[in-house]
Amino acid sequence: MAKDRPIEKVDAYFGDFTKQIARVVKKKGKVRILDAGCGFGVAMMGFVKRFGDKVEMVGYNYSKKDGDIKKMKQQAIEKGIFTKKELKEIKKFPKIIYCDASKKLPFKDNTFDFIYSMASLYLYDDKIFFLEECSRILKKDGLARISPGFGEHNIYKKKVKTNMQVYWQIWNKGEEVKMWDYANRIKGVKAVWKNKGKGDKPMYIEITGKHKVDFKLRLIAAIDFNFIYEKWLGVKSIYTTQLKGEFKPHWKVGMR
Repeated sequence: MAKDRPIEKVDAYFGDFTKQIARVVKKKGKVRILDAGCGFGVAMMGFVKRFGDKVEMVGYNYSKKDGDIKKMKQQAIEKGIFTKKELKEIKKFPKIIYCDASKKLPFKDNTFDFIYSMASLYLYDDKIFFLEECSRILKKDGLARISPGFGEHNIYKKKVKTNMQVYWQIWNKGEEVKMWDYANRIKGVKAVWKNKGKGDKPMYIEITGKHKVDFKLRLIAAIDFNFIYEKWLGVKSIYTTQLKGEFKPHWKVGMR
């Protein structure tokens, strides 16, 4: 998780996302935006710089070591987003809260006009539940774009083992389904993968607030790469389309 990505990366990752925000700001006068996995809050401060008090920014991290208000202000000065004098004149800073994004998010339904997440989802145990939570907290005319973690795991320029190269697996009756293909079948969801894991071309999962999203998937395992090897980062989430019934391996039938 790179904790200091600026607003320019939002443009690079999510296409016309900031233009969409500007359009709605012009129409509504003010919007509420969630930065899911905000890190040091650099992008959030970029939004404040660009839109002023017309945006209400909320971000979350897993813990304070991932970024807090103090670090956000320091980074805003160090990266030249605001001067110390300008920082003192800001009436309303972005908020940062702390939560586990693999569980229910601490926001009411229909809370946000926009949600974005850069390089955070690949760390979550239950990625699908998070995406469905984004759908829940989006307003009906809202838009979310989430960096998906498609492609191969490549840390420190060294490929990890073949069976540990991806962050997603979806299984349907014994056949694997690619996440980007599966996402495009779901109402209210679109998967864009223009860079195929390389470069800064747009790559995101888009969710609109028009439909409450249900991926119809069940999490069966989450493998934290870091427990396997200290230089592997992220979590591999494995899902099945089998929703009903309990899993009962044949060889354990009748055994205690």
